[in-house]
Amino acid sequence: MLSEAFDLGDSADKRYERLNLEIYSDEIFEVTDSRDNSKWVYIGVLFIPLNEKESCLQILKNCRCLKYGDWSDNEHECSHVCGFHNKNNTEIHYKEIHKLDTRFKIACRWVEYISSSACARSKKFFFNILGINLTNLNLDQFGADSDRVLTIYNRFYRTALLGGLKYFFKNYETIVIHKIYHDDGSQKNHKYCPWHSIYKINIQTEHITILDDEIEFIDSDHRKSNKDESQFIQLVDILLGAVYSCLHSDLKRKYQKRKIGYLFKPTLETLLDRRKHESHSAMIGSYYQSKYYRTYQVTFFPFEKTDIEGLQQKFDLDHLTEGQPLKRDYFYYERPIVVSDPDQRDLSNWF
Repeated sequence: MLSEAFDLGDSADKRYERLNLEIYSDEIFEVTDSRDNSKWVYIGVLFIPLNEKESCLQILKNCRCLKYGDWSDNEHECSHVCGFHNKNNTEIHYKEIHKLDTRFKIACRWVEYISSSACARSKKFFFNILGINLTNLNLDQFGADSDRVLTIYNRFYRTALLGGLKYFFKNYETIVIHKIYHDDGSQKNHKYCPWHSIYKINIQTEHITILDDEIEFIDSDHRKSNKDESQFIQLVDILLGAVYSCLHSDLKRKYQKRKIGYLFKPTLETLLDRRKHESHSAMIGSYYQSKYYRTYQVTFFPFEKTDIEGLQQKFDLDHLTEGQPLKRDYFYYERPIVVSDPDQRDLSNWF
């Protein structure tokens, strides 16, 4: 059936009629890189095809059943009574994974699954992570200090949404987004964040329609929100945490957080191995031959110090006409991955 097809290859003759999606989002605000003191914001966006939602949700839940891999929401309906159901039914949060062994083990399972060939080839989970180098922006041009980071976030959240939609699902004639969920945070009270990206996309992009006028902000803890969608917010949080751990060195960081990054390291190495060919404009690198191609993406910008006029010319999607692709020149991918194996002993301790 055309509307439910997921063969997202690059063949020009493969066109599909309609794709229905839900979107889940989270962020990391104002990270300082200890190597060069640059400051960063990371935006994570997860795209779930609507007809795969229940399957994706069950995969995440099954990872919570550490002994049998077979989860039921109600413990009395479980096929195997393990006695740890309530303990495993916790919020999976990067900042808190070191505080509970169960939480850490479930996070590891999620990262391992997302990194697997089976997951990438199934075309169930798609994610786009953008890192914004605040040090390379003229922050004075983004308003007052109290509102500045959220203003920047709102501008580039739309970039993260459209960048993923146009890159992952370019073979679809129509994309219908039924709902956009975001972790409950300060964005909810910003004058633009809840609605502005949706409004702009709806009026400027003919083949993409967002049905709700505003983002729905929900608690990432499914026990508090009473929504299964919070499970996907937790997954975005773990993926952001894994990328953060890979890129930002901190030997004092808890073992569990370094381990999450190290588990994701081979995947991130592939995602960032993309560059222009030396003699022509084609993009090359192992990413383009990998199972992650047009399924997962991690990018950074801007590469160099940029003022507001240059920023608008390069990144503001108001300046892109309908159907115009996002140029690869606008983003960059080269960042050192600094995470090391936390299980590897430092030989210097032997002397």
